[in-house]
Amino acid sequence: MIDRLDRELQALGVPARRRRRIRLELEDHLSCDAGADLGDPVDLAHRFADELGTAYARRAGYSIFVALVPVGLLAGVLALVSAGTVNVGTILGGQLAFVGGTLALLRAWRLRNATVASAADATVLRRRVLLGIGGGALTLASIAVATQRPLALAALAVGTVALAAAGVAWIAASQLRPLAAGEPRDLSFDLGSAESPWRLAFLIAGAVAFCIAVAGIAQSDPLDGLVRAAADGTLCLAGFAILGRPLGLRR
Repeated sequence: MIDRLDRELQALGVPARRRRRIRLELEDHLSCDAGADLGDPVDLAHRFADELGTAYARRAGYSIFVALVPVGLLAGVLALVSAGTVNVGTILGGQLAFVGGTLALLRAWRLRNATVASAADATVLRRRVLLGIGGGALTLASIAVATQRPLALAALAVGTVALAAAGVAWIAASQLRPLAAGEPRDLSFDLGSAESPWRLAFLIAGAVAFCIAVAGIAQSDPLDGLVRAAADGTLCLAGFAILGRPLGLRR
């Protein structure tokens, strides 16, 4: 029975280290109760895969957010001390990293008590993590092209290590995926809100536009602030419309 279970676990992508641990625990259990009924090996393997896949996906969600914190801080400091590092790549990469990392953290946190997440929710979480990794990588690449200052090199070193760690977590989550059925949840689930996803999107876009407009007024350039506010608010809604389904923001 245990050999059959091990083959099923291997087929589902459970790592060898985890399989050995499961085998040892079951063998220990059977040594205490030789007549114990462990159930069907296929069903048992699926249950292990669902629980481990959920844990791996959740860990990847936390990992990318933690990895992006030093990247964001160092990029911000660089932008303050060297205006040359602010370019299209760092701006776009920073926005993608922020969106991917924040959304991954939200979904991972909302699934914190879930023993088994649906395959759909785990897929959404992995996509968000990948967006965060891609945004962080674009930010670092743009910094490398813009300047070779010591602080930039330090940012690249720290950022590369952090993103590599998040990448390892993402690969592990991609190799072992939950199989449980279920519809993917949306932004309302992430925020614990009863509002519709589109209403939340308009509220968030409005908040972003308001903050940018206020910043423009504070800088004595209200017209430029209003133009940028309208542009950024529109981009928020466009991103929601285009990436909403793949990232689990709307159904």
